[in-house]
Amino acid sequence: MMIIETEIDHSRSFFIFINFINDNNILPGLSGISISSTFSDYYSNPKQQNKFEQQIQDHQTTKKGKRTIIFPNNFNHVHDHKGSYMMKDSELVKYYVETMEQALDPEDLIYRNRFTYKLPNIPYTEQKIEMFSDGGGGGGDTSDSNTDMCPKLSTTIKVEASPAMNKNGDLKKILKTFLQEDSFYYRELSPFFPDLKKHFDEDTIDKHWYQFIGSTVWLEQYGVHLMVSRIIYTEKDQGSPKFSLAYLQVFDRNWKELDNVELIVPDPENISTTNNKNKNKKPYGYKSVLYPTIAPIPVYHNSKQTGGRFYGIEDPRIVLIKTRHGYEEPVLIYNSHHRKISEKHFDNDQEGKINFNNYRSLFIGWIWQTQLGKIHLEELPNNEFKKNEYIKIKEFVKPNNNRGRTEKNWALFINYNQRLNQGFDSHVYFANQLKNLKILKCSILNDNDDDCEWEFQMDDYEDAGVLHGGTELININQLLHQYDYPELNSIKDLIPNGREYWVGFARASLKNCGCGSRMYRPNLIVLMKDGKNYKFAYVSSFVGLGIEILPWYLDKGLCEHYNLIIPNGISSWTIEKDLHQKEKDKQVMDYMAFTISRRDATVDVVYVKGLLKALFTDSSSSKHLLAVEQTGFKSVTNVDCALKNSEKFCKIYGETFKIDQEQEDKEN
Repeated sequence: MMIIETEIDHSRSFFIFINFINDNNILPGLSGISISSTFSDYYSNPKQQNKFEQQIQDHQTTKKGKRTIIFPNNFNHVHDHKGSYMMKDSELVKYYVETMEQALDPEDLIYRNRFTYKLPNIPYTEQKIEMFSDGGGGGGDTSDSNTDMCPKLSTTIKVEASPAMNKNGDLKKILKTFLQEDSFYYRELSPFFPDLKKHFDEDTIDKHWYQFIGSTVWLEQYGVHLMVSRIIYTEKDQGSPKFSLAYLQVFDRNWKELDNVELIVPDPENISTTNNKNKNKKPYGYKSVLYPTIAPIPVYHNSKQTGGRFYGIEDPRIVLIKTRHGYEEPVLIYNSHHRKISEKHFDNDQEGKINFNNYRSLFIGWIWQTQLGKIHLEELPNNEFKKNEYIKIKEFVKPNNNRGRTEKNWALFINYNQRLNQGFDSHVYFANQLKNLKILKCSILNDNDDDCEWEFQMDDYEDAGVLHGGTELININQLLHQYDYPELNSIKDLIPNGREYWVGFARASLKNCGCGSRMYRPNLIVLMKDGKNYKFAYVSSFVGLGIEILPWYLDKGLCEHYNLIIPNGISSWTIEKDLHQKEKDKQVMDYMAFTISRRDATVDVVYVKGLLKALFTDSSSSKHLLAVEQTGFKSVTNVDCALKNSEKFCKIYGETFKIDQEQEDKEN
């Protein structure tokens, strides 16, 4: 075995090319940036970053089928009998081949991540958002709604928004790979789409398969965006799915998709001496996960009973949690159809009858962890699936084992104060009902299907209503804590003790409001926790953000059937020096990226600029959000005001479209 290192000087930043030679002539490609180079030079020299990015893209283009293997940025500490030391980049190959016992192709690319988050250089246009407050000190603590108060509760903020950037994948390529790989997961589910080969032969993939509901997170340690999206099979149109799959894919920081990417991720099941820097945390090893892939998530299904059942993975959302081991781990939250035993009748030891109830329940999936068989899903033993290796899952159940028939319309969030106090996340939280607010708290520390518990309930009223969950909610305290810009101190210093904020997008579903049979748009929501009480401090009416609408049927008008923009996930929210100002005049500015779906057939990314600034420095909204004394914890008036004005939005939209259509018809 021989290792040859060649250093090439590029203005003080060094690339190391490693040739690894053995009897099998295994030769990896580029290793990345040398630890021995000037570390700050790498970050201060955008040209070198761009050059390395171009090399990765060239490898993606010219070396089809070869892997791009990415080690995490913090993969640099080894603890053994000699003590702790920094693992060199040149040692990654040895670790990969010898410790992980993985093979390398001569043209594989392997490197340790050095890339940091990057904002795209895109245009923005000014947009207005009308919001309604909970009433603060003037709205009172009453659940009786009074929409006469709407004008008084109304405030308008200004933000800037980008056009939607489409990130749909090549469905033909995705499905062809799924078909050709012939995995256990494909063989298990193929009875639901037996005509897949026929769809290729007849070139009708786009009539039966759709990709939408994208949700992404930025993996800081790997310098990539990780996205989950929903791929459905339908015999009719995108509104009648027969089966839903979860698709995972990776994008670089410029939103260019990376193919055949292998991430070297922590493996807590594999105890190792690597990364044992903190003696209070258990050491762990590493394993590789390959993207893109259709995620092998265990689901219940019965191809002989499909009427009215939504089999597969619905509404997947991806979010980062902090583990007890100290690293961030992406998990999926999703809905899925399954069954539970309701009654058992046995006449003797040999014969009996079992009755089931069907549910569309809430699950979590740890996409970097696995399980054998369908535990936590199937109550009856099934030898057919027991040796299959699926993504590890767990069902979230309401208190007292009270399963709702359909657990949808939730908004997910993380308790940042709990993370600070414990050092890790022990629970995830759901705004389970947005009007007459209910907050559900669910443990993620064990495999048991423990009952969740109610963190907060405004009252006993139960109804999903028309305001539903959309994106996850981002903790503003955490966002502010990540940056030390002096300009942010004016916000940080005024946040009262025990106060937390979360911001995200819900979505109202309005029927026959003036355009089509149903209209969806994002509704901005600001969730506040004060002590033990929660409330929506602000709820907006429909938000358009200048996003282009696509018709449900491409050959028909915008007000035929559904007219929708559905918010799915918040990809990132960063605070940067404003890219559009001169260097000497630059001030800090916040940028949120979130994903949307249009016509239930797209995966799009939209950037919003200045939302944090508008909420927490605008005189009216910031005064209310930062006020020490808070009331309105029993009020639903702002939700009703937001819905009332959303209906007005829909009506005006429909009338405007009708006028424009008539004018266009006259001109033609």
